[in-house]
Amino acid sequence: MQRMVEKILNAYGTAVTLRHGGTDYELRAFFQPVRSKSWQYLEGNYSPLGEIPRGQYVYIGPVEPAAEAGDALTVGGKDYWLRRTELIRDANSPVYCWGMCVEKGGEDTWGRQS
Repeated sequence: MQRMVEKILNAYGTAVTLRHGGTDYELRAFFQPVRSKSWQYLEGNYSPLGEIPRGQYVYIGPVEPAAEAGDALTVGGKDYWLRRTELIRDANSPVYCWGMCVEKGGEDTWGRQS
């Protein structure tokens, strides 16, 4: 299952630079704005300008390198912090890395309720 997800990420993902453990990794991942930290709100409504307010983003990337909270991402020339990460598993085998991000230097809305 992990290889299948990695093939999907490589074919359809966005170019991302992950800064993990002092090393930069060039990889492909899904990176999407979201309304909430909760899985139930992954599909939000876009404003007329195309942005979702709140400044939170979901990251879905490969198992290796394993992104961790506190790592940095660069996507489309903008920098982001990974605030939370989790390896998503199938039958105890890691399949992909899920994370929530905020833009560096922006207003951190992490502690606010949606």
